[in-house]
Amino acid sequence: MVKYLKLNFLLLLLLILIPFSTLDGFAQIQNEVTKSGTGGSGEGVFFVNTYPFSFKDGKGYTVVLGEIFNNHNFPITDVKIRVNFYNNISNEPIDSVLGDTILDSIPALGTSPVIIKSSAPNSAISRVDMTLLGFDSSPVKPLSLSIITNSLKIGDSLSFSGIITNNDTMDATDIKIHLVSVDIFDPPRVVDISSINLDNSINPGKSQTFSINTTLNPKSVNYYILAESENYLSAKVNIDTKDISSESKIITLNDVTSTNIKQNNSIIFSPIRIDAQIFMQEFTSINSEEHYVFYVQIKEAESGLVEFIGKSSAVLYENSRENPNIIWIPENEGLFFIETYLWNTDDVTLSSPGEILIININTE
Repeated sequence: MVKYLKLNFLLLLLLILIPFSTLDGFAQIQNEVTKSGTGGSGEGVFFVNTYPFSFKDGKGYTVVLGEIFNNHNFPITDVKIRVNFYNNISNEPIDSVLGDTILDSIPALGTSPVIIKSSAPNSAISRVDMTLLGFDSSPVKPLSLSIITNSLKIGDSLSFSGIITNNDTMDATDIKIHLVSVDIFDPPRVVDISSINLDNSINPGKSQTFSINTTLNPKSVNYYILAESENYLSAKVNIDTKDISSESKIITLNDVTSTNIKQNNSIIFSPIRIDAQIFMQEFTSINSEEHYVFYVQIKEAESGLVEFIGKSSAVLYENSRENPNIIWIPENEGLFFIETYLWNTDDVTLSSPGEILIININTE
């Protein structure tokens, strides 16, 4: 019996058009169209998000980030992804780059981030598409690398430290460690990846400290760590929020409520007020203010379709509270999720999302 079946799936599973305007993709991502758009019944290998994150770096390159999910019961390798880059004039790409995932081996039912950038700086690039081309099966890499997270300090940059241990019987060689940042969306989008290579192998049963220092992406709200050696993998380790410290300020979105203004029950065409409380703590001696936009997004619970998006703008001052509210007039009956977000005027997230509320709208 052949232990590992060689697979060479040429999968043209997904063509993703990614607008550079963040807000344009706000509702579409929340609709979670990824599964129907890429995986059909959820089988195979596909992108986690329909609209991955993209930006231009300081040198003018266009950087595209995403995440691949392996829904098979065996590991895969040699994942090939093509990114085409376009301008506003033509549907013919002005650049095309072939890339792969940051993990050489993606375990069964596991994920791996993707980062691919344009071959050269080009200010004319305004949109991109990503296509998953294929992959092969892979021998199993044991999850023999464990990571202990110490602290993540957030200021103008990110500073992270941890300890990695080899729990197996052979040396762990060619070790790569990745700090992955994700945003507020559901499912979260990968918005930054910072990677290091350890200079030395780690002997069986031994540990080594490491640190990662990188530029902060202001859209980041959560973080996790991945590690891979030539022969082993680590599990994904989420960085606990209690291990994250801010050197400047913390903004929180709290106490989200919904109130029926005219009726005791929630019915069609009767206004509902969504309230929240925003608080900013400043940890420097510099007095500051923050122009914010409070967003309310309401989704139909069964389908995930967006029913309503409203926003309110104002200025937030240090050590003071703001209490924004949005009025929603329901036009359809059913069960709805109420989601709240806080961004600045440049569409950069300022805090974690508010608590999700559930509301049932009746006809009378």
